[in-house]
Amino acid sequence: MVIGLKSIFKVKGECQQMGKRKIGAIMASAFVAGALVCGNLFASNQVMMGGSQQGKANWGDYSGMSKEVQGPVEAILFTQSPRTAKGDPYQSYPHYVSEGSRIVSYNLKTRELKVLTGDFASAFDPCTYWDGKKFAFAGIHKKGGGCQIWEMNVDGSGVRQMTDYKGTCRAPIYYAAGSIEEGKGRIIWRDRYFEGDWKEHGSVEKTGFIIFAGSPDGVRDEFHNPYAYNLFRLDTQGGQVTQRITGHVLSGIEFPHLNTSIDQITYNVSSNFDPALTPDGNILFSSVQANGSRADGQGRVMLCVDNWDGAYPRPIYGNCDGEIGGACGRSQAKITFGDRKLVYVESPYMNWGVGQLAAVSWDAPFNKTYEKLSKNDGGLYRSPYPLPDDRMLVSYAERGDFGIYWFDFKAGKAGESVYNDTEWNDHQPAPVYIKYKPRWINTFTAGKNFGVTTVTYQPFDQVTVEGYPHSWATWISFDTTLTDIPVGPYPSQRAKEMKHGDIKAVRIVEGVRCVEPEESRFLVGAGKHLLGSCRSSSNSGTAFQQRRIIGYQNVEDDGSVVTSQTADTPYYIQILDDKGMSVQSGLAWAYLRPYHGRICSGCHYGSYRGRAFKNLHSKALYNWWYDDRSHYDSPFAFGYLKFDKAGVYQGVRHGEDVVVPSDIYYGGPSGTTSQPVEGLTDDKRRTVDFRRDIQPIIDAKCAGCHNAGNPPDLTGGAELVGVDGVAAFSRAYNSLLEAQRGKDVNIGGKYVNPSAAINSLLVWRLYEEELSSFKPRENVFPVEGRVLHDKFLTQDERYLIVEWIDIGAQWDNIQGPDFYPGYHGR
Repeated sequence: MVIGLKSIFKVKGECQQMGKRKIGAIMASAFVAGALVCGNLFASNQVMMGGSQQGKANWGDYSGMSKEVQGPVEAILFTQSPRTAKGDPYQSYPHYVSEGSRIVSYNLKTRELKVLTGDFASAFDPCTYWDGKKFAFAGIHKKGGGCQIWEMNVDGSGVRQMTDYKGTCRAPIYYAAGSIEEGKGRIIWRDRYFEGDWKEHGSVEKTGFIIFAGSPDGVRDEFHNPYAYNLFRLDTQGGQVTQRITGHVLSGIEFPHLNTSIDQITYNVSSNFDPALTPDGNILFSSVQANGSRADGQGRVMLCVDNWDGAYPRPIYGNCDGEIGGACGRSQAKITFGDRKLVYVESPYMNWGVGQLAAVSWDAPFNKTYEKLSKNDGGLYRSPYPLPDDRMLVSYAERGDFGIYWFDFKAGKAGESVYNDTEWNDHQPAPVYIKYKPRWINTFTAGKNFGVTTVTYQPFDQVTVEGYPHSWATWISFDTTLTDIPVGPYPSQRAKEMKHGDIKAVRIVEGVRCVEPEESRFLVGAGKHLLGSCRSSSNSGTAFQQRRIIGYQNVEDDGSVVTSQTADTPYYIQILDDKGMSVQSGLAWAYLRPYHGRICSGCHYGSYRGRAFKNLHSKALYNWWYDDRSHYDSPFAFGYLKFDKAGVYQGVRHGEDVVVPSDIYYGGPSGTTSQPVEGLTDDKRRTVDFRRDIQPIIDAKCAGCHNAGNPPDLTGGAELVGVDGVAAFSRAYNSLLEAQRGKDVNIGGKYVNPSAAINSLLVWRLYEEELSSFKPRENVFPVEGRVLHDKFLTQDERYLIVEWIDIGAQWDNIQGPDFYPGYHGR
């Protein structure tokens, strides 16, 4: 569970204002649920029944007045895609770009069909604007330029290109930040942080933003797919929309010839995709979480929400063990307006965009509210689009010919046909009507020299402001021993029971997006004989995704911890015992936005709304907030742990290995003064490779005894050994990561459990003691002929092996130079 650190301080003021509007109780209950939004303020008393007859949609506005928010729907836009051999262009979701697709408008009264995108080689993903007069879409123009975001009027005129991104842009939606009212707004801000008078700097149209999913060229995700999507925010007026809201011009990736600019707001090593707007002003999206052994190595597609600036991500459904739906795909999620159901397409495979319709309650997204909406009558569904008036459009096909239908909730199937052309797959309906604008969500963050009173925006790593080429952020855990995960053998479970004082430190591990020029480096399946199986590559015999250590932080004796680290970086946390071994890994990708803070109550990784927030007093928070210490005692992450000769934890190493940007400004706990910190550098982030770091130790200390007659066979040095015609790894690496017959490879092999050194036979032998609640195998320490391995290696050598296993046991983790020089056998 993660809660925006700064966000909790704005609740009191907002609740006072809402109290005047008689909704204070609603806000209070929403805060307990962790939503920090207006909750049922926008809900009606309707019950979704479906059908084709338009009803009324009466919502309460911000003043508590009831008004009808939807006019008649006389036309819809939708996408037509050519029929394919498989009958379906959604087989590589979300990355498919269906060649020859087009967007059409269809008049429900006259039955007239009009092609709107005749100048495009392919066009799809339409989303209509609030007034129903224009729409945004993804498209590839006949003149070239890749898949970009475009905008045009609903009659096909006024085409405008919105992005010129080096990659693929998809699924645009409109977000009404700063544009609830129509017309122009004044740009007013102070010259400096809390200084000077307010001044007017012109005006700008209140157009709001566009949120979309984008994947840069040349990247790979954790499943070897040639894409990795994240959410971006598009300023339609060259940064001035943001300037009006925050007093700072958005200067991320600029497209001056288009008068637009974009910035990235989510960070995932796999993909975040399918953004949608919620009734309370959040961004709902699907998120692939594939880190290591999660969900039996298959990964998950969970449903998340976030603020429009990316500062407040939290899982909603699909991230917990035991949640109905398993490891299937969850995509195209929307929220119904009457009974507030979170409706989505549940696919049998992760990368399918078709399946059955399922739902959980938006207000209580748990198993008890889960339901199958479609009756699985042999057909497949996609593109659900609920309307405020109690209807829902869907795309449906019994075989391969998808058409547009009104969904019948009572019967649980597609009802009356809207349009079905047998020559095309008809999908992605976007009704044309005047939309209600949900109230947009603010985030209370403040950076140096930014107008803190606007509290709606934070800079990020692509913004240059007074010497901040990249930025940092802070997170706090009130209790690292507070968890709802059982004791078990998997890395995401606890290796043993822990109490206050048992957790000594945390390790922060970064996920590195793979951008590789050498295709041969990532030969898919090169380690199929090892633990990674089809998820392996010539880069690693375990998971494909690359990792490195950001740093370590001390944990107080009450289990609390606070640390600061570089922002806009995918990471996860491991809690460490007195030997520096991971007791539990939070195997879900998190990230922090610059100058922002995040609070969690413990080390679970499950559904956000399923866990109550615990406002606990903690030593870490107190020390950070009130102690005016030097920067070397600040909560920045440190490069290494310290151990005594017996291998017992002695703290984090202070000094020159602090992991923060080299030009960070820090002046005490408030972080608001301009005293530069010297000698701090982010090049301390490092990885541990078998090829570079572990193989020399084995050659110097282990290979002399361990051979084919005394397994594991560690002979042969660094020479690559061919298996099934592929020579990717050394004999020692193959031996240590060999799968164990009859054992789940996600728990580990004969000698190594990737991401859990504490459960690895190799580490038990190197430390010559029982380390966890799970013996790697019977008779770990034979009485006769016992060899005291802990006498052969130094403490640094042993712990380097622990680090190598804990961050994934990879062969050659990150291509190119590594700032960490590595171990050389001595």
